[in-house]
Amino acid sequence: MIAPAPRLGFAALHVPLYRWYFGTSWVSSAGDGMETVIRNLLVLQLAGDQAAFWLGMMVFAHWVPFTVFSLYGGTLADRYDVRKVQLVAQLLLFAAGLGVALITIGGLVTVWWIFGFLLLHGFAGAIGNPAQQTLVHSIVGRDRLLSAVSLNSTSRQLSQVIGPAIAGLVFVAFGPGWGLLVNALSFVPLLLLLAVIRLPRGEIRPPQAALDALREGIGFVRARPRLGALIGVEMLPVVFLGHTFHSLLPLFARDRLGMDALGYSFLLVASGVGALGAAVWLAYSRQRTDPLRIIVVAAGIEMAAILAFALVTSFALAVALMLAIGATAVIAQALANTTLQLSAPDRIRGRVMGAYSFGTQGMRVVNGP
Repeated sequence: MIAPAPRLGFAALHVPLYRWYFGTSWVSSAGDGMETVIRNLLVLQLAGDQAAFWLGMMVFAHWVPFTVFSLYGGTLADRYDVRKVQLVAQLLLFAAGLGVALITIGGLVTVWWIFGFLLLHGFAGAIGNPAQQTLVHSIVGRDRLLSAVSLNSTSRQLSQVIGPAIAGLVFVAFGPGWGLLVNALSFVPLLLLLAVIRLPRGEIRPPQAALDALREGIGFVRARPRLGALIGVEMLPVVFLGHTFHSLLPLFARDRLGMDALGYSFLLVASGVGALGAAVWLAYSRQRTDPLRIIVVAAGIEMAAILAFALVTSFALAVALMLAIGATAVIAQALANTTLQLSAPDRIRGRVMGAYSFGTQGMRVVNGP
């Protein structure tokens, strides 16, 4: 029997620097939640009868850079200052957000412009995501890592509460361009924080060729079947269902449920509320079960809920399923992320998280076009 874990609560919030990081990241995530809704609704308008195809293409544009660059992003996180790596990534995200906002306000936007800026957005995310994960570890340490990862996962999900709620109103009242501009500006607080904070210098590592570093990282994961299993389980919902589910939500809400932009926003709100409940459970429960078993169950429920969602015509049932999807996604992601980070030594943690990013984000491209 596995000994019960201590109740950590939201222990990461006891670290002052993490509170600042969490707050500024949440602002950025809320802006990203706005951008997702407004972008999908904008594509719905621009693409007309080809909306389903183009919504899928936007998934492809956003996630194909993760397929190509996630593993390399892990080598960057292990070789360079993770704060600087994430700062560069956030600057690129800001540039992509500002670019699509300005061309939309200027009346020049087309689906191809959105496609191009999403490629840049995806590239920035791919090279920055492993650094982001290891930066959190550096800020809070091992003992508070599960708390921090749970809070981060919930923050991203709760961006689907505040962001979409605002996005639906802004889209109707002011048009898409101004909402996209708010998203671009939401990166500024996190950029300023990353520019001024300083972390303890890690061990100085000898230079290593990128290809050799990639081989070492992949070899580390392959030599530990449990780590490979964790990544594999998290890949299942991605490979078989993918992120297309979220991108096709506006089309589903309109054509299947007969809902407008606000109805679509409420579906995303339900997912965020489920995520918050999962975060509270992770924070205060005593886990007596192997985390891998919990991850398997959570991933299975998530896939079943998404499949059931495709068949419903009741808005109330759709909301209930979105609650389940949000909750199980946070549970699986937080436990897998924490287990992987705690299983990897400092010198290779970035590459392990790069492999995780490749499996859970890079493989979403399979369900794109």
